[in-house]
Amino acid sequence: MNRQRTLPTPHCARPTTGRESGFVADGHDRLIASVESDARRIVEAKYADEWNASGLVRRWKLQRKMDAEIGVLVAEMTPDVSPDALF
Repeated sequence: MNRQRTLPTPHCARPTTGRESGFVADGHDRLIASVESDARRIVEAKYADEWNASGLVRRWKLQRKMDAEIGVLVAEMTPDVSPDALF
C-alpha cells in the first residue's frame, strides 16, 4: 500500500471564509499612536506661523509648550480602554 504523505496547508493557502479574526498585534499601542498623531497635527497647525517666525531658543520653548498641549489633547481624545484589552 502506497500512502502519500501530505503536509498541512499554510494559512495563506487556505480558502478564505470572508471573516477575519479581528485581532491586531499591539492594538493598544497602535490606538495611542493614532490618537497622538491626530493631536500632533492639530497642535502643530495651531502654532505653524509662530514656529516659522521663531528662532532657535523660541522654537525650543515652543516645542515644550506644544508637547504639553499634545499630552493634554491625547488624554482627552483617548477612549477609555484598558491596555490589557484584546484588539
